[in-house]
Amino acid sequence: MDGNVIESDVLVIGGGIAGCVAAVRAAEAGASVVLVDKTRSVRRSGDAGRGLAFLTTYLDLGEDWDTPEVFAKWYCDIALGLVDMDVAGPLGIEPLPAVCRFLEESGVPLRNADGGYDRVGRMWTPGPIVLKFDGADIKPRLAERAAATDRVRIIGGVHATSVQLDDTGRAVGATGFDIRSCEFLTFRAGAVIVATGNAERVIFNSPRRDAFHTYHRPYHATTGFALAARAGAVAANIEFLGTFLFPRGFATGAMGNLLEAGGRLVNGNGQLIADLPDIEGERRFGFGIVGKAAGEVLAGRGPVYIDCTHLPPAEIAAISDYISYDAPLFLEFLEQSGIDLARHPVEFELFNGAWSATGSPKGVVVGADGQTRVPGLFAAGDLATPAYALAGSLATGYVIGRTAAEFARSAGAPTLDPAAVAAERRRTLAPLNRTSGIGWREYEHQLQDLMTKYVGMDRNRIGLRQAAEYLRGYAVAADTVRADGGHELMRAHEAFDLRLFDEMMTAVALERDESRFSFLMGHYRTDRPAPDDQRWLGVSILAGHDGDRPVLEHTVPTPAWRTAQLANRSVVELVGERGARLAGKVG
Repeated sequence: MDGNVIESDVLVIGGGIAGCVAAVRAAEAGASVVLVDKTRSVRRSGDAGRGLAFLTTYLDLGEDWDTPEVFAKWYCDIALGLVDMDVAGPLGIEPLPAVCRFLEESGVPLRNADGGYDRVGRMWTPGPIVLKFDGADIKPRLAERAAATDRVRIIGGVHATSVQLDDTGRAVGATGFDIRSCEFLTFRAGAVIVATGNAERVIFNSPRRDAFHTYHRPYHATTGFALAARAGAVAANIEFLGTFLFPRGFATGAMGNLLEAGGRLVNGNGQLIADLPDIEGERRFGFGIVGKAAGEVLAGRGPVYIDCTHLPPAEIAAISDYISYDAPLFLEFLEQSGIDLARHPVEFELFNGAWSATGSPKGVVVGADGQTRVPGLFAAGDLATPAYALAGSLATGYVIGRTAAEFARSAGAPTLDPAAVAAERRRTLAPLNRTSGIGWREYEHQLQDLMTKYVGMDRNRIGLRQAAEYLRGYAVAADTVRADGGHELMRAHEAFDLRLFDEMMTAVALERDESRFSFLMGHYRTDRPAPDDQRWLGVSILAGHDGDRPVLEHTVPTPAWRTAQLANRSVVELVGERGARLAGKVG
């Protein structure tokens, strides 16, 4: 085996929120930990690097909406039953009070100057469960705690390329390379935690097709999904896209803030599309807002605007103050565009992002201990199925750090396969040895163009089949991608990972022959525009990869939720909405 092998009890791949918390917890459980990240410093790496201002969590302080039970029901509902609550409970919900204590111990202030909590509600929450706090330095505080913890070693500037398995199928380490020197690195560990974040470059993540002209995280490819799939793990619900309304020309959040404050969604003729949901029980985003906007555009009545000009000056000031926490780039957008909310409606456009955030159950499938189907391989943070935004990243890292340490302690010494490592070294460094071919930028751009066109907002059977055929061709074309130096090698491997994820995502989107379209979790088939609840309500599609093509299976993550929802729907279908309401069967 070439080079030195870096040893630890637990290897953490990804130095964001979940990775740092997991490293601390594993070390506190007595494990030696190596944390690797592709950035040189993890101080500001990951989604939280720019700072955060909100943590959605229950505190159990006595209000009827402030309990783990209400939080769990709400989470299952907004995930449309597509999350396994037997996993989400112990892994992402029950640990939240302990997670809050962990944050405060790490120097992150959750309380206000009076010692209490500032909490607000959002359109989709069951109460004011969103904790507003000064999280500008949340990532530096957690990174500093990880660096200061005994038995934690942080290695920056390393891009991971594979999870290594022994002859029993257990994860026993990983490989990667230094993104400057191209040195190939081998890691041996008793357990491996992958916490590499979301998938945000699958389709173009900016209205101008510029990866950095957006508030999305342009450094997120699909590395974690690819590492897990190549090792034998599966991912759930990856067909779903986030669908938003963004200010025209710039991807920055603000839609929810303006609508919550009383802004009105209007079409190009100035006609009201929606302000609040007009159907009882309707989710306030999804078909309720984004879907209605899409309908106006498709009907030729666009563009669409959010109009706040009718609001009093005090409300406009309150919006600006709130957005400064939640979507600060929007205020810069207004200033640089010469837009005054009090005088100008703001033009918005429909936009997709392949990511998992509020309410999305997309991710690598894990059990209640955070372990995937591959023994010794764990997934944490936004990469994992039960992670709900910041709360989920914190909670999964908090739990999995301990469970991975326990697994490593009980599983016995790990043994790497020298032949497998050598084969991975050849695959990893191959682009450096090519003197001709295409660069990573062209390869990735073509993948994003393909996915945006055929697997973006509007999908159908013919287009999805066409995308699948093209992606098989891109698998062959990967052998022509060249790289000059470590940075280009990293970007090339990110593009290879994107292609593998694209293939799985396209297969799942073709399999789900219905539409299930809602805010932050949309799948719209133009050839199957209606939901098919009898076949698909609360049913997840799991996607793996056998090295040649995607492998799919169906599962019902929370059977009780599906049963209850179908029973409710059957009553409505039999006696109608009004009769069901009179019978007390619906809200």
